[in-house]
Amino acid sequence: MVSLFAVLTLQAVAIQGVTVIDGRGGPPLVDATVVVEGGRISAIGPRRQVRVPAGARIESGRGHWLIPGLIDMHAHVTLGSVHRTDNSMRMEVDPATIDPSLRALLAFGVTTIRDPGAVTPLAVAVRDSINRGQRIGPRILTAGEVIDAQEVPNLTVVVRTEAEARAEVRRQAAAGVDYIKVYVSLAPPVIGAAIDEAHRLGKKAIGHLFATSWTQAAELGIDAIVHAVPSSPLLLRPAAREAWSRQMTRTTRFMVQWFEFADLDSPEIDSMVSALVRRRVVHDPTLVVFEAMTFGNRPAITESPDLRHAPPALLQNWRQGFQLSAGWTPRDFDSAQAAWPKVLAFVQHLHDRGVLLTAGIDANNPWVPPGPSLHRELELLVAAGLTPSQALQVATRNGAIGLDLIDQLGTIEVGKRADLVLLAADPLADIRNTRRIAWVMRDGRRIDPADLLTSPAARPGR
Repeated sequence: MVSLFAVLTLQAVAIQGVTVIDGRGGPPLVDATVVVEGGRISAIGPRRQVRVPAGARIESGRGHWLIPGLIDMHAHVTLGSVHRTDNSMRMEVDPATIDPSLRALLAFGVTTIRDPGAVTPLAVAVRDSINRGQRIGPRILTAGEVIDAQEVPNLTVVVRTEAEARAEVRRQAAAGVDYIKVYVSLAPPVIGAAIDEAHRLGKKAIGHLFATSWTQAAELGIDAIVHAVPSSPLLLRPAAREAWSRQMTRTTRFMVQWFEFADLDSPEIDSMVSALVRRRVVHDPTLVVFEAMTFGNRPAITESPDLRHAPPALLQNWRQGFQLSAGWTPRDFDSAQAAWPKVLAFVQHLHDRGVLLTAGIDANNPWVPPGPSLHRELELLVAAGLTPSQALQVATRNGAIGLDLIDQLGTIEVGKRADLVLLAADPLADIRNTRRIAWVMRDGRRIDPADLLTSPAARPGR
């Protein structure tokens, strides 16, 4: 059955008297009118100068701010509960979590997502069902299974050689994925083969890296790197590498622990950042998931009001055992929390040097509910040193650049898709005001957040 979201006749809309923050970094346009026709923006300008089409529905924007639809570059919407032992981990695929995750994302102003890893046929099917209007949610660009040398059921596919990597890239490309993701335990030659094959087939490659350093991956031509935790000893000063290896923990604590040994002014970091900038590698820090891990012993994380928007099965899984900080001691938490300001400083350093940052959350990991967590990511970017305007660009314009969709979305400009979020308070005065959502518009269809959060059969637009 095709939903109303797909067949709804689009009426022209004029949003009048609104303050427009267009996502390009300039000053807001006050008392503006924005006209939407056929799902696209047809006019923007001072309220008294813009002609409103006959028959257009008038939306008052007085006392409100209009921003582009948000782009979440790291939302695993098909992954369910995780079961972990000392020696293995298994991701479950739970169809019951998919639609609540998608609705929550859209309700919180996320109109486009990148899904960075899922069972290939399911990931493609969910993306296509959104495109056909059979599901309500953000538009999706998706990877298939993550390519790695270690097995995690329902997340990775194992390759050991360059030939196997190339064959897996071909299989996923034939299945219809939008891009390829390579993972932590692959060595540079295998990473290089996967990147080369992806590019040969017209696909981009992104990586969550460890065995291959960020510098190596950049020189091999990777298009994007995720997570603000490089972790590689090759990015430490030589004198620190042995100490890092001796003290490296077997828990996830090692990801933040790396910053205790890193020198952000070292030649190794300088070369890495220079390579990212020179090769135009896009970076998705996902600070919110590392905050949840680092401060996972605090009620501010484990009892956050945002958790009411998590799919119930996932929240139960988090409360009953799956923790990114599993095995951490009180001392581990103390030392990781002491290192946290350096994680934020690293992200600010990347931004200041010209690395294109994007915004993502790594849902559905523990304590990271889809939707509100992207707003927490914006707050963390501001805590790192970005201005609210810069943080908004990271979550809109930069995401569109990273997805090669800047000609279609990411800013409020004539001719672009009408992906818009109307806010009841000024996000430039306080980035937390991005949560003050009056309504969301995707492709010109207005959506009331309350409808999406209260009913699986939510009204998709009007």
